[in-house]
Amino acid sequence: MMYSMNPVRIGIVGGGQLGKMLAMEAKRMSMRVNILDPSEDCPASMLADEVIVSGFNDAEAVTRLAEMSDVVTYEIELADADLLERLERKGHRIRPPASALRIVQDKFMQKHVLRKNGIPVADFFPIKGMDDLHSIAGDIGYPLMLKAKKGGYDGRGNMLVKGDASMDRVKGFVGARGGWDAVYVERFVPFIKEVSVIVARSSKGEVVAYPVAENVHDNGILDTSIVPARIPEPLAERAREIAMDVIEALGGIGVFGVEMFVAKGSMGGRRDSGEGAGAYVHGYADEGEGDGYILVNEVAPRVHNTGHYSIEACNVSQFEQHIRAILDLPLVEPRMVCRAAAMVNILGNESIDGYYAIDGIERVMGMGARVHIYGKRSNRGRRKLGHVTILGDDIDSVIRAAMQIKSTIRLVSV
Repeated sequence: MMYSMNPVRIGIVGGGQLGKMLAMEAKRMSMRVNILDPSEDCPASMLADEVIVSGFNDAEAVTRLAEMSDVVTYEIELADADLLERLERKGHRIRPPASALRIVQDKFMQKHVLRKNGIPVADFFPIKGMDDLHSIAGDIGYPLMLKAKKGGYDGRGNMLVKGDASMDRVKGFVGARGGWDAVYVERFVPFIKEVSVIVARSSKGEVVAYPVAENVHDNGILDTSIVPARIPEPLAERAREIAMDVIEALGGIGVFGVEMFVAKGSMGGRRDSGEGAGAYVHGYADEGEGDGYILVNEVAPRVHNTGHYSIEACNVSQFEQHIRAILDLPLVEPRMVCRAAAMVNILGNESIDGYYAIDGIERVMGMGARVHIYGKRSNRGRRKLGHVTILGDDIDSVIRAAMQIKSTIRLVSV
């Protein structure tokens, strides 16, 4: 039951756009929302009942958030897993659990846990120095991906190492991340598409997965998502199954975003090939004949940018589903309420540092699109400032609309 005199209290570590959209769903059900964020005017602050202005690893502040909330969740991986685990031991409800956050925060550990549970990932290797790098390259060939174990997002923390790469550049990358112990090597995957699946799990063991989204990135930052992904249905169904396996393996409670590669071929010669190593579809042809397979790239233990389409395009948004999951409410099997959808991110640009205006919104609204503005007061770099969702009867029409939206919206410095 939900009591009018004693509303459910949700605490969110992080007050960005994800926290804001979670708060919007919570407020629809008259829940109390408490936010912890370093910025007093963070996007979620306009909906919060209380904002604790503090860093994510401030033990006193996070403890205060837990004490004033019935459940604590997070919208950012920068949350302190050790601190959250201590709060769990004191009886506070942390969802997703700190153990899942700790695994996901370390990408090398994340890959190890996924592979151990039979989930397909690219080959990955520990590395102690340049000799190891040369040895691995001699074994599996260039190019290689050099990745930071912690802290990377939106393409940050990754370096493509080609055969003629400057070793000084490699050493600079490693030094900036804290040394060789802070990085690892991953086999480069010549993928055809990047896709993702939003998946939810409750503490009761219910697991549901959303339709597969096809994602287009620009310099590592999500630009556009297209749903359903343009891949064969058997491959899409396997992607959803893998996403459900991922959240089970991590013991996740709440919504997770699982990013994957779709590649061509039969994974021949892969060291980890075997029963749990791949999702194969015979005759999958994006450009020519050949088999197709899926590899998990990264996992986010939270609501995810590639699931924003679900607000308008599905019978239940990822944000409502997350609230259901963390409060042990029944999950809803997600389905699309339209035949196709596209989501376009409104991104900042490097030329604008400070206050801004978004031009073209009226014209985009005239197209029947749904516009979401996050309320970030200033821009720096390629910041995510909003997104636009368009629904349609077929993939081609929503892609055309997405391209028109991208050419219409323009950021202006003020």
